[in-house]
Amino acid sequence: MEEPFAEALERYLGETLHDRIRVTEIGGTFALPSFLERTYKLYEAQIAGKRCIFVAARENLATPSDIAKHVGLVRSAIEAVVVFAAPSLSAHNRSRLLSHGVAFVVPGNQLYIPDLAMDLREHFRAPKLQDADGLSPAAQAVLFHHLLRPDENAFTPSLIAKRLHYSAMSIGRAFDDLVAVRLAETEKHGKERHIRFKASGRQLLDVARDHLRSPVRAVKFVKGNFVGAPLKTAGESALAELTDLSRPRMDAYAIAASDWKTLARDRGLVETDRHDADYMVETWSYDPAGLSDMPTVDPLSLYAQFKDHSDERVAAAAERLVEGLPWL
Repeated sequence: MEEPFAEALERYLGETLHDRIRVTEIGGTFALPSFLERTYKLYEAQIAGKRCIFVAARENLATPSDIAKHVGLVRSAIEAVVVFAAPSLSAHNRSRLLSHGVAFVVPGNQLYIPDLAMDLREHFRAPKLQDADGLSPAAQAVLFHHLLRPDENAFTPSLIAKRLHYSAMSIGRAFDDLVAVRLAETEKHGKERHIRFKASGRQLLDVARDHLRSPVRAVKFVKGNFVGAPLKTAGESALAELTDLSRPRMDAYAIAASDWKTLARDRGLVETDRHDADYMVETWSYDPAGLSDMPTVDPLSLYAQFKDHSDERVAAAAERLVEGLPWL
């Protein structure tokens, strides 16, 4: 199933800007000409402390000059940085939008927002030095994939992307993140870029420890039957299955954040409060299925989630979990 445009945009902005960007659809709250509401969907996000409105064409019918006029109308009605958004954009139309001074984004490929001092990067984004937020989700997934499956000989973006359910471009940026924090090096072999980690096993995990962050983006309390759904046991429920930690009162499961809305709609799952919930669902910043073939999520993501937990019993269980892994 094709990823909804708002979620594709949210994922791309988060991965590109190394930040958690929330994109929400808006409409009907501004005095816009009716033809604009018929032609475009509007989305809103906060980027670098500024309000951004994304104007997404329902169909690719308008010319670049028309798009420039329409973006101007939206800018006049809404005090914000206005960006044209599309699932694809030809080189010719991109060039014409640039000449008109129109900011634009194509999720998974192109980003140009001069008002936010961002340059167009089609095939490369300079690595950002590590900050307090830790590795990007894609970079952490690449690291864990290497540690959990060192014998699979997956060193290129294209091979890793298929296994982790990312685009090859996203994995290329993840390589940049890992190089920036000195966990890895990359080199070209013909036309392909290969990654080589500077350590292995427990030593690599220990070096990376301070860069790890919890994959959990949100926790939802849910009612409904999910039998047969692509959910993996997660949270303290998974930690209890893999260690001697006592099982929590409410079971927890995980799914990629981008898949949650579709799953909830198709299965009729309802978010509620803790007291009425049947179980919890963690929505993750990367797909837990990409790192685990087991009913539970992978042990390294659990370690990243609980290694600094305020409950000493839980943090100790996370340490025991990685100590017991045979590859260490």
